Amino acid sequence: MAADKTELRGLVPTDLAVALDAVAMAKGIDRHTYVVQVLEAEVKKVAHEASVIARVLRGNPYLSVSHGAHTE
Repeated sequence: MAADKTELRGLVPTDLAVALDAVAMAKGIDRHTYVVQVLEAEVKKVAHEASVIARVLRGNPYLSVSHGAHTE
């Protein structure tokens, strides 16, 4: 295994695995490649959202860490 890669595995519902296989086959790729593409796109989307939120809320008290869950 390459140094810049790590294994990612886990159980999923069978129907989901079949659906992922079907979508991947329709795209001419294997399930693993498709799942990596989907996960990468989602991470990029969430990272972009986080960047926009941090930039827009700079100086806003809602961005403060102290506004997390209260344990009182």
